[in-house]
Amino acid sequence: MTGSQMKTVWTTDNDLQQKIDHEIKMREGTARLLVASKHPAQVLEAAKNLLSSNTRIIAYMTELQRRKTAEVLGKQSSVEGNQLPCSAQLSVSDIRIPLMWRDADHFRNKGDYRRYAVFCLLKVGTEIYDTSMISDVDRSMTDITFEDVIHFDDVPHDFEMKLEVYCHKLHEEFSVASTPKKLRKKINDISGSVGRSVGKRLSGLNDADVIGNMVLGPKFELVAKGSLHLSDVDNSVRTYDLQLETNAEGQVHELPLFGHYCCRLAALPHCLVQPTVTGFLNLQEDDDLSKWKRYWCSLKNLQLSCWSSPDDVEVIQPLLSIPVTKSTQISDADPTTSQKSHSFLIKTVNINGIFCHTLAADTKEELNKWWDGFQQHLLDQALWKHACDEVMDLKSATRRKLPAFVRKSSLYEDTPLIEPENNGDSLVSDLGNDQLTQMLHTLMGEASQIRGGTSSQS
Repeated sequence: MTGSQMKTVWTTDNDLQQKIDHEIKMREGTARLLVASKHPAQVLEAAKNLLSSNTRIIAYMTELQRRKTAEVLGKQSSVEGNQLPCSAQLSVSDIRIPLMWRDADHFRNKGDYRRYAVFCLLKVGTEIYDTSMISDVDRSMTDITFEDVIHFDDVPHDFEMKLEVYCHKLHEEFSVASTPKKLRKKINDISGSVGRSVGKRLSGLNDADVIGNMVLGPKFELVAKGSLHLSDVDNSVRTYDLQLETNAEGQVHELPLFGHYCCRLAALPHCLVQPTVTGFLNLQEDDDLSKWKRYWCSLKNLQLSCWSSPDDVEVIQPLLSIPVTKSTQISDADPTTSQKSHSFLIKTVNINGIFCHTLAADTKEELNKWWDGFQQHLLDQALWKHACDEVMDLKSATRRKLPAFVRKSSLYEDTPLIEPENNGDSLVSDLGNDQLTQMLHTLMGEASQIRGGTSSQS
């Protein structure tokens, strides 16, 4: 396996170890924040961050343990052929989740004063991101709207993105009928109960009493799940199914979810923005088979772009662009018509006709480089499918913390419920498998307690 083939879309072992150490330190800081917080919003945010950190640690350790096990068993990942498909950037935005209140609650403004705090986790492999938290979700809201734009880097073509919806029902002390005295008492009770565990290194939690003390803050429950794949990539906002989770009694959460969510999932394969191969090529002129012109060429974004010199690439448009699409064939040039060695033929068929271009490299090594580059580009297009049809706009990643608000129009009205078309030194560097397993089980147990008894593993 070559050096480039050994590079994977996931983080290296050393990166995983550093991330585990970082998240454990984040957990320690979050625990201290829980103790010091004197405002309900701060307590909720700290509990959310604690859940997110635990989820990341579990994902990192699971992947690290899998790799260590494979190494012990002598299992190495294999790659067929000379090419690996390129990875891509993913962008998730415009996440909205409709709510389905009873008529008496929403339209007649009657019923109880149930209120919730809601956020989402999005996962691709070991990359895990959380949205901002929407608090005060009540009967006046027709849908939950997240303003976040989340980016994933180096995602493989066969990715599975998981969306998880977490909810915390605000206690009576946090409701509109509560008095400031009740609020202070609730926060003080939480701070007092968590205080005894702050000095304990979270990574070594084995004492059930300590774990219990750690999770007496607000508990978020996993209430729904969704999944997205390459077939769901689209340049517009689409609607997808949301699977509602049930508790031990087989009941769904009281948050009135509609069973659908919508978002925009955009993908930008690297082959559209990064050159697959560059270098000089000689192009045979159509009007004279013995006449050749030398160009500096770059294979990117479904075409071979040609300039007079490398210096022109950033300043002028290419002098010639040869399409290299899914309908392109690369073959040896006809020796009866091509007088140069190391030549090859590019043939593309589209609605405008058949286009043939004969090119030649300077050396055998250059020819092999270009041959592999064209095969790579065609492989990327084949595996990324419709995501390679155009360069999708990836919105800038943002983490704006905005309060909940009521939309002027309902999500029921402006979103059709249709199926989308398928188109260094580290804390754990020397841990053995047994220690990894024990630590992972401890973290899983704590995560389950934090989430109100719902496992984070799926």
